Amino acid sequence: MTRWLELLDTEYLSDFLAAGGGSVKFVIGPATRNPEARQELIVLAQSRGYVTVDLDSVQTRLNRSDHVFFEIARLVGVHGLALDYLVAWLRSRSIEANPVDGVIDPEELQSRYPDIDTRAALKECLEELYRDYALTYEFRLAMLQICRSHIAGVSHCAPAVEQWLRGELRRISEVKEAKLFSKIGRHNARLMLQSLSRWLRQNGRKGFVLCLDLGRCLEQVRPAERTGGLYYSSPALTEVYEVLRQLVDASADFAGTLIVVYAPPAFLENEKRGVDRYQALKMRIFADIHMSGRQNPLSPLYRLALQETAEAP
Repeated sequence: MTRWLELLDTEYLSDFLAAGGGSVKFVIGPATRNPEARQELIVLAQSRGYVTVDLDSVQTRLNRSDHVFFEIARLVGVHGLALDYLVAWLRSRSIEANPVDGVIDPEELQSRYPDIDTRAALKECLEELYRDYALTYEFRLAMLQICRSHIAGVSHCAPAVEQWLRGELRRISEVKEAKLFSKIGRHNARLMLQSLSRWLRQNGRKGFVLCLDLGRCLEQVRPAERTGGLYYSSPALTEVYEVLRQLVDASADFAGTLIVVYAPPAFLENEKRGVDRYQALKMRIFADIHMSGRQNPLSPLYRLALQETAEAP
């Protein structure tokens, strides 16, 4: 484990994030080193109880905050979170649920707790979720439908809502039953992600670690020479930097969340495609004061190559 990762574990995973804080870090390293560094962080975070997602700019449109959210929503498992919410809420009311195939049967609960109106308890549980104003309104409506799908005999439109969360819904009319009247887009994707980070912690997860690899974003390849995956035009690259700028500015609103952006040296060195082209982001991640020959391992921007050179025998 590198010194930087050790400090990240001590100062963030074990303390700051566990207490509900949020942060965005930028790591600069060789293209051959970044995948390994990402995997090291993912393994460490998982061992500490964090939900992890690793997104690559080759497969995910990082210039679109809604596409970033769609991919995260696909990977985190919203059904498991919804079922955990129902079970934990009932347990807080001294009701032990025994889900069968992920479904809670109110009749079975009533037979075991004859003195409690279990249907009323489940209704109160859903109403409490609806009134959880720490979550954005659309996110609450979506989670209500997912929760309803885990209660036997309760109508829901969870399959369509899942498609809505993953950006796969063709007709918005399919989720009108859930009172959702517009698709997730750039205007609300960040708020949905903030709500998801809070929803994870509310349902027993320690926090969330998101890795983003910018490698493909910095490549400038002629169309005839391109291989598979996504490539980023100059306007799309500007959009990537704006998405990152928004994440940095909103980091305090991401509960228990660490976002680590991995980029090649071209992020700092390439005048045309590097961060110099977008000063709004650069001003937020560059330190005003630098110590000669040293760098602060807890600063927003960290250079892996410098650290490894310093540690070499």
